[in-house]
Amino acid sequence: MHEPHPHPIPDSDLLFRVVHGDESALRQLIARHERRLYAAALRMTQTSWDAEEVVGAAFLELWRRREHVRIVDQSVLPWLLTVVAYAAKNKLRGQRRYKRLLNHIPSADAFPDHADEVARVVDGKAITQAVRKALAEASAQDASVIVLCIVEEMSIRDAAAVLGIPEGTVKSRLSRAKAKLRDRLGPHQHLIAEVSS
Repeated sequence: MHEPHPHPIPDSDLLFRVVHGDESALRQLIARHERRLYAAALRMTQTSWDAEEVVGAAFLELWRRREHVRIVDQSVLPWLLTVVAYAAKNKLRGQRRYKRLLNHIPSADAFPDHADEVARVVDGKAITQAVRKALAEASAQDASVIVLCIVEEMSIRDAAAVLGIPEGTVKSRLSRAKAKLRDRLGPHQHLIAEVSS
């Protein structure tokens, strides 16, 4: 006996319609995946505003690159998560440049750190500011593997399919990323096990 599909229309069918210009199919994909993408974006960014902007960028890329989206197990979610990882990296890089510029301008007001607020909002996976900082410092390739394999608990096979690279490459990037996370987290390295459990 077959289990019912969680959604009446598979992502692959909706994507086919999106490729042919169906904006209502795009809206269905957005409604289906925006919460999961927002949670992933929030883990990598500083504020809910940044997370919303990153998710918006991911859906814009889905529309712009609709003919080149990779489907994994009938879902566009893995591809979207990869786009979120790259968009978050770009967002954080821009923020670091902006903060360096602000550091040269005398100011009495400090910008608030929203890390504690964000940590309370993030469900179940308890990624702390230390982990978020480590993700921000990782390369874009390592960050995408961390998000897919550690945070989203995707299999190496599926991550390889999404990224379009061999499984061995995913394994080596994942191993390198975990080692770097352990080095950067120091006394907090137990969080890697918590994230991946």
